[in-house]
Amino acid sequence: MKQPSTNIVTNEALADAEPHFVAPGLVDASGPQPLLISGKCKACGALSFPKAEVCPSCLSQDIGTAHLASDGVLYSFATVHQAPKHWIVPYHLGYVDLADGIRVLAHIEGEPVIGGTVRLALGRVGTGPDGSALTSYVFSPAGDAT
Repeated sequence: MKQPSTNIVTNEALADAEPHFVAPGLVDASGPQPLLISGKCKACGALSFPKAEVCPSCLSQDIGTAHLASDGVLYSFATVHQAPKHWIVPYHLGYVDLADGIRVLAHIEGEPVIGGTVRLALGRVGTGPDGSALTSYVFSPAGDAT
C-alpha cells in the first residue's frame, strides 16, 4: 500500500513563498510556530474550533478569539484514498485531542500512532489549479515536527 508522503512546510520555506491556505481563517502563521485560531467564550471560557458564533457550553454570543495549544494526542485516524481534485492522496485524516482540552480534525503527516503525541505544523495538502501549493494546518509526530 502506498503510504502518504510527508509534506511539512518549514518556516524557511514560508519565508520564500507566501502559502495559499486552504482555510486561511483557521491558522495564524505569522510567528515561528503556527497556531490554530479558535473561539473563546467571554462568559464561561469554553473553546470552539472553528470559532463558533454561539458558545456550545453556555449559549453566550460574546465570543472572542484565542490560540489553541500546538501539542496533542492522536485520538483516531483514517487513510483517505479519494479526495477532491488537486488534493494529494492518499492522506491520513485524524482527530487530535489538544493539550487545552479541545478535539480538532486535521491532516496527519508521517506514520500516525493512536495515542501518540503530535505537534501542529503547516503542510502541503494539494496543488491549486494554477500549480501553486495548497497549504493547511497538519499534525505530525512530535519527534518529527518542525
